[in-house]
Amino acid sequence: MCHPEVSAASLPAGVVCDTVQVPLPGGAALPAFLVRPAVDGGPAVLLVHDMFGATPFYQQLAGRLATEGYRVLLPDLFHREGPLPTVTREAAYARWRQLDERRALDELQGALDWLTARGGAVSGRLGTMGFCMGGTLVLDLAALRRDLATVCFYGFPAPGAHTHARSAPAPLELVDRIQGPLLGLWGDQDEPVGFANVVRLRDELLRRGVAFECVVYPGVGHAFMGAPIVPETAASAAAAADAWPRVLAFYRRHLGGRTT
Repeated sequence: MCHPEVSAASLPAGVVCDTVQVPLPGGAALPAFLVRPAVDGGPAVLLVHDMFGATPFYQQLAGRLATEGYRVLLPDLFHREGPLPTVTREAAYARWRQLDERRALDELQGALDWLTARGGAVSGRLGTMGFCMGGTLVLDLAALRRDLATVCFYGFPAPGAHTHARSAPAPLELVDRIQGPLLGLWGDQDEPVGFANVVRLRDELLRRGVAFECVVYPGVGHAFMGAPIVPETAASAAAAADAWPRVLAFYRRHLGGRTT
């Protein structure tokens, strides 16, 4: 599972973390971590964080993917808004409402192009993985591009309570354009997402014949892979332990990577 197993200040052996600036139109740049095997190469994955930002949790997750042979780009989508003053749900929501998610989608497309230009699409596809806010954004990216293998952890198929004018389109608004392969993972007790919306997304994608594996964990709520303010339960730990091997198997099928 991807709950951190080493300290936030370290990465697994054989993994390198670089700080990069991804060029954006108009001369701006998107700051990001590039976490990769010490022997570079292999397929690339774009990792999109939740409303708490590019926290050590995501750096550790990138390290775990790098040990499997993937190059992982973790952008900081809040580079304009700045760091959280306190790690609370209220502070995270307040910063999230300042984020222009439509611009963030453009920046993520630029990051995917940057990875492609550096040979990241080894099998003709790039990986994406997003959580919560990031899960919504990677579903949107799957409607904008045809070169992705998408992993969505508890993204919002429909607008949530904190949707604002600059939010990205709801995936259900783009459902006729979303392309697979996709792996989506939710808990059936996810009140913020609304499980009925997950069912609608699943049914619409399967009706269209999209390659979509929808995994639902009974008795599990939102953010079961870990978040700064969400306590771990036995059910969430079991879901996380089941989800991680599924993610690796999905990427090996669609991106390549190490087989052992």
